[in-house]
Amino acid sequence: MITLCFGLFLIKGFVCLTITTPPEINATLESNSSIILNCTFEKKDNEQIRNVYWKKKISGDYKLLVDVTPNYVDYSAQGGSLKNRSELFRFGNGSTSVVLIIKDVRCLDNGQYQCSINYKTGETTQIAENNTAVNIQANAVKPKVFSVQPNISLEEHGMVKLSCVGDVGNPQGSLKIWKIYKTTNTKHLIKNESEDYADVEKCTHIVNLTTTYNLTKEDNGAVFRCSSQNQYTTEPVPATDIGPLEVFYGPSTTRIIPVDNLSGLHVGNLVKFECISDGNPNPNYTWIFNFTEVVSDGKYIFSANKSELSFITTNITDSGYYQCVATNYFNGKTFNSSSNVTSLSVQEKRGEDIVNTFVQNCQENPCSLIQSCISRNGSAYCSLNIWSVIAFVFITLTLIFGTTCISLTLSRRRLKKNTFKDGSNIGDVHVSYTRGQFEDFGGYADPKDVKRPENEQIKSDKDGRDNPYADPVDFQTQYAVVQKNWETPAKSSKDANSSDTSNLLNNTDLSNTANQLNPPETTNPKNSSSDEKTSASTETSETIPNPPNVGQTPTNYINLLLE
Repeated sequence: MITLCFGLFLIKGFVCLTITTPPEINATLESNSSIILNCTFEKKDNEQIRNVYWKKKISGDYKLLVDVTPNYVDYSAQGGSLKNRSELFRFGNGSTSVVLIIKDVRCLDNGQYQCSINYKTGETTQIAENNTAVNIQANAVKPKVFSVQPNISLEEHGMVKLSCVGDVGNPQGSLKIWKIYKTTNTKHLIKNESEDYADVEKCTHIVNLTTTYNLTKEDNGAVFRCSSQNQYTTEPVPATDIGPLEVFYGPSTTRIIPVDNLSGLHVGNLVKFECISDGNPNPNYTWIFNFTEVVSDGKYIFSANKSELSFITTNITDSGYYQCVATNYFNGKTFNSSSNVTSLSVQEKRGEDIVNTFVQNCQENPCSLIQSCISRNGSAYCSLNIWSVIAFVFITLTLIFGTTCISLTLSRRRLKKNTFKDGSNIGDVHVSYTRGQFEDFGGYADPKDVKRPENEQIKSDKDGRDNPYADPVDFQTQYAVVQKNWETPAKSSKDANSSDTSNLLNNTDLSNTANQLNPPETTNPKNSSSDEKTSASTETSETIPNPPNVGQTPTNYINLLLE
């Protein structure tokens, strides 16, 4: 038509009729929806409009629906269904448009429409045409049927059948089956299907999609989705999900990972292994040392599922080859996977390692008083605390020094008690005495003999020593009182006068006491030696302190008494 108009323009110099129609109209099946087909034309004064036709493409050809003239409207057989649910506005009387309004929109209203104008220019009859696409949109519906067969006890390398049936709406759409990964939440398209069964009256397109799928261990926990969509479908796309699926598979990629560095191990160090595998269900673990299964016997410590093994090396015989085996069970079958072999070398404990003794936990195995617990890399060590050692040595030396000082002080006090003012020591002497006859070196001298050492010689005792107590006149009166049990000879009081001493010697009671202790007969001093020997043979001997005159000159001893 454009070529014809262009040819007439070159030959006769006039312009063809211009027609305007909407290129596309989208409508829905909702209530009160309508389709407005507007055909507007522009003509010259020499152009005469005879007919305006609305046509629809059916089976590849445009068929007449309605014929419009300024005087009448005529619906064809093909357009008979529109007569009772449409409204038409004719051209004429100044109007240059023919408007066809289709009400109560149905799915059969979908298709290609054409506005065709028959007009005459002079003696020539011409036709002008323009097309409009009408799209009746029917939303895609969530698939009501989606299944996975079988859907239980699924295993790796097993085959499943995925079936999905759904209405993809209008215009015709498609069904798609997706797999959504568990870890990344990304989608992977498995199958796409657009073959359908169309229901023109209801404006539906039913698609049936079926496919098979080979499971892998990556499908464990995955979700399978069937979605329904057409060109007008927007997110979120209606879809039906199945899953997450549980896919059983045996352990694989089993390996040992040392938790700490295994180089330079010595006796007493901690060793910790971890066995990693990825089976479903979660595998159990068995540990092998030098081709022998390791059991929990107090030395070896396992985690709950035995995926971790830890122990403290006690001997260089802990050196060798360690391996773990992962095992799981499902559907009546057992699956195993062995790890790599890990070599362990243990050396004798070094000297410096004795200082740092490993303990697994500071609370469970506390350190000694001179050690501090140090936690490092999940392990605890007892390390020698030098400050504790210094404090211990200091306290020990302080106690020794204090004890020594106290001992020397007490010894000095006792020494002062047993020493005369001039520095001479009293000392000890062994004296034998009898009950019949005694020698009292702690007796009292007669007052009249106090100054006699200056005038005459003091008599000597039988052993040749000077006896300041001996009376030159009356040797029998030299003893006034006898004390049987005593520790230190009585020292005469510094303030005692000679009259007190005389009274003591003349005291009747003391004399009677002396007479009771001595035999009634008088003992001659010359015969005292023999009597003492006789008495000593029948009586016991005791050790008493030396009298104060031992080792003293008479003059010194008298001065001592005067003090």
